[in-house]
This record gives sequence, C-alpha cells and structure tokens, in this order.
Amino acid sequence: MTRQHLFAAFFFAAFVFLLYQFYQVFSVFLVPLTWAALLALMFYPLNVWVTRQLRGRNSLAAFLFTTLVILVVIIPTVLISILLASQSVALFERARAFVTGGELVALLERLKASTPARLWSVLTPIVTDWHLDLPGVGLTAANTVSGFLMSQATGILRNLATFVLNFLLTTFALFFFFRDGERIVGAVRRVLPMESEHKDVILQRFYDTVAAVVQGTLVTAAAQGTLAGLGYLIFGVPFFVFFGCVTGLVSLLPGGPLIVWGPLVIYLGTTGHMGRAILLTLWSVLVVGTVDNFIRPLLIGGRAEIPTLLLFFGMLGGMQAYGFLGIFLAPALIAVLFAFIAIYEEQYGAPRA
Repeated sequence: MTRQHLFAAFFFAAFVFLLYQFYQVFSVFLVPLTWAALLALMFYPLNVWVTRQLRGRNSLAAFLFTTLVILVVIIPTVLISILLASQSVALFERARAFVTGGELVALLERLKASTPARLWSVLTPIVTDWHLDLPGVGLTAANTVSGFLMSQATGILRNLATFVLNFLLTTFALFFFFRDGERIVGAVRRVLPMESEHKDVILQRFYDTVAAVVQGTLVTAAAQGTLAGLGYLIFGVPFFVFFGCVTGLVSLLPGGPLIVWGPLVIYLGTTGHMGRAILLTLWSVLVVGTVDNFIRPLLIGGRAEIPTLLLFFGMLGGMQAYGFLGIFLAPALIAVLFAFIAIYEEQYGAPRA
C-alpha cells in the first residue's frame, strides 16, 4: 500500500467516523429539523418573492415568514390535533355505546323497513351464511381504535414538555432555513461526488418532486378535508373534525371522500334529517369533489407526481414509522427514491426503443 493509499484510507475512515458522531449529536433533533426543512420547502417560492420585495434583506424576510408559518400553519395544526384527539376518543366511545346499547340493531331494523331494504335482502343471506356477528365486530373495532386513540392522547399529555421544546426548536431552525437555505443547498451541492450536470439534475428533480407532493397533493387533501369538515359542521354531523380529517386522508384516492360522506349522508337520512342529507350530498359533490380540479393543477402543474396509491400507503406507513411527521416525511422519502430512479434510468439505463 502506497503512502497515498494509506492517507486516503485514513481520511475516509476518519470522515465516516466524524459523520457518524455528527449524526449521534444531532439525531435527537431530527424531528424539529425535519419539520423546519419541510415547512421551508413549502414556502420557499414565496420567501424568495418577499426577499426580492425587501431588496435582499433576507433576515427580515425570514423573520416575517417564520412568524407567518407559526400563525397560519403550526398553531392551527396544533389546535386541530388536540381537538381531533378529543373527538376521536369521544367518537369511538360513542360507537361502543351505540353497539352495546342495542342502537345498532334498531338502526338495522329501520334500514330493513326503508327504501334500501332491497339491498339488505341481498346482503342478509351473505351475512347469515358467513355467520357474521355485526354487533360483535363493531364492538371489537370500537374497543381497539378507542384504546389506541386514548393511549395516544395520554402520550401527548405525558410528553407535553417534549412537544413544547420541539415547537421552539422547529421555529428556531425554520428562521435559519429561510435565511440560509440557498447557502445550505449550495454547500451540499459542492460536496456531492458527481459531475456538475448530474448534481443539478438530482437537486432539481428532488425539489420538483417534493414540492409537487407537499405543496400540491397535501395542500389539496387539506383543502378537501377542511371543506368537508365545514360541511359536516353546517349540516349537523357530529364529530366533524374527526370526519373532516379522515376525508382529507382518503382524498388521496380517486373518489375517496365518498367513503366518508356517503355513510354520513345515510346516517342523516335514517335519523330523520333527509333535508340535511340532500344538502350534504350537494356540498360534497359540488364543493369538496371539485376543489381538487382547481388546486392540484395550480400547485403541481407539470412537475413530477408520485402515483396516488403509492403515496396513500406511503403516508399510512410513514405515520406508523414516524408518527404524525410521517404524513409529510414519507412523501419526501418516496420523492427522493423516485428522483434517484429517474437519474439512474437516464444516466445508466438502456436506451428506450
């Protein structure tokens, strides 16, 4: 081994060791730093525009945008999360009482005597043949979900100090990401061991894909969930925050909101509120169902887009792996993977016929 080889081996061994120690030091702050990075990415174009209007005073622009994100995004998200946890627990406690108190059986009897009785006559033999205990299944599901949500709510209260600390660290990091984001990206670009044009392609693909997911898909889902929740509130649907959040989540699938508002319309109709049921149907079809056609093209445009099915299950898996942060982190990870696949195909893949 030559002296040059020995030096290279020592250098890279020390470099890997230092990177590992760097990770060990900052791993405890990954959650607030990731939140700050995703929020900075979402608002990056607006931050650039404001900085130009302020004639390059990026510190002032970063301060204004950090304050804006706190007021418009972080605080409302925290309040909605608290209300969502409360309504989730109350909903599934109510569902358990609904099943054990005999109300489910009474509802099924009313459905048998109503217009959809023809459908019930088709389902009854199937339920009988399969020996399905609908009240028992409903009770088991209610107990499982209710227990999970109550444990999560208890965990939030128990870790309140950690949450407050992460909130402060996120806002602190967000200011510097807004102010120094371009320099941070430039430093990362310089150390990438690739050709200059390859670096540009990777970084551009990364930004386009992540921005398309975060700014487009998630904002569209949030808009549909908000409008749906507003409709549930107006037309008297209980636990409107919970059902609005669920509507936003399933809106990632084509026709997904129907999975939520359809049963709610049936609920209103079978409980003597046919007028509300009709109005909720119109609201869901004409308002919630069409907002996707306006927001998604505006924010995504012709940029890269992750397949909806992969995005949906990726967000669910992200929640399982990283908690609520996984809703945003999973699309970013998928975007990075897609960017690398695209670069590999372009640079090393066989030419298409």
